[in-house]
Amino acid sequence: MTRHSAVPAPSRFRFTDALRTAWLNVSARPQRTALASLGVALGIASLTALTGAAASNQAQLLAELDRMGANLAVVAPALGPDKLVVPLPDTAPQTVQRVDGVADVGVFETAPDDIPVYRNDLVPATEAGGIEVAVARPDVFDAIEARLAAGRWFDEATRGLPVTVLGRTAADRLGIVSPGDRVWIGGQWYGVLGILESAGLATQIDTAAILGDRWVRNTFEGPNTGEISTMYVRAESGQIGAIADTLASAASPGSPFVNVSVLSELADARTTTDDALRTLGVALAAIALLIGAVGIANTMVVTVLERRGEIGLRRSLGARPVHIALQFVTEAAALALVGGLAGVALGAGAAAVLAAIAGQPLVIPLAIVVASPAIAVVVGATAGLYPALRAARLSPTLALRAV
Repeated sequence: MTRHSAVPAPSRFRFTDALRTAWLNVSARPQRTALASLGVALGIASLTALTGAAASNQAQLLAELDRMGANLAVVAPALGPDKLVVPLPDTAPQTVQRVDGVADVGVFETAPDDIPVYRNDLVPATEAGGIEVAVARPDVFDAIEARLAAGRWFDEATRGLPVTVLGRTAADRLGIVSPGDRVWIGGQWYGVLGILESAGLATQIDTAAILGDRWVRNTFEGPNTGEISTMYVRAESGQIGAIADTLASAASPGSPFVNVSVLSELADARTTTDDALRTLGVALAAIALLIGAVGIANTMVVTVLERRGEIGLRRSLGARPVHIALQFVTEAAALALVGGLAGVALGAGAAAVLAAIAGQPLVIPLAIVVASPAIAVVVGATAGLYPALRAARLSPTLALRAV
């Protein structure tokens, strides 16, 4: 008589069965599901809100540093061997604009010599007030990220008219408080088109009466009229260090007579600030995830204690420990997914409110929005692993006895 050893039957508990069972348990107990998901939702909401608030604050601070000149380079012609200025080619703005990482290029042209600026034609010639004339093309406004205190900047029509835009300090020295007034420049009247706010570290703009480039070329004569005196190059965010060394060759290929200056200390401060805020954002996200994980683990431990009778019944009907463990891990992941989706919505709303109150641009990293539900599932499954293993180790007899 041949004896056959007992061979365990293959498992018939498929992963789809685990998903279905987990979802039935989640949907059948809405109150417990809501309470269990609340901890996850708060954790993910904290993650999204804190990350959004940190990103919004970071964006505002970096924008202010950029406006002060952290992302700005100044390109100017240099003196040649004969001690004369070697002009930049007329194509310099176009070639610099093509450099990868350059956002905007603004051009100041050479101003006519000896053009004084006065409040009116009665001011003595000796009281110029330290105000100089600058000649700007319309693209300067975007390149230096200028802001208007009042009025407007040059456009295609006004760049050829006898009007001026005053820097903040120049307007204060002249006693001009609003556009529509007029000032006496170079022996004739100019209408005040606009007044700029302080230009940060570009102090030469603050003390200048700026004229339109087309008006100057059509009105004044001189060997240097229309030549590029300075180019302000605005780099894309965080790219000034990468492009600074290429600007000279781009502006005047093959010529060594080009000066490029960068506010390196401010750029370094920007980089340090960016890194510090990113580290802070990661730390806040880790704390939020830890809160969510603790909430899920606590909920799943309580669930195991409450459902010992169900576990014993399933074991007595043939469910294996691996089936019980898979069921509880899947259920924890499902609870985390529900909480994660709710948490993203709550966190985004909270971040929007905080940004509106602080007057900051709303920035919520897309990666956080997309990854938060997945992170919640991973954290939920991990947090539910110990309770699931604990449930799997329960003896069917002891579990049924607890009913």
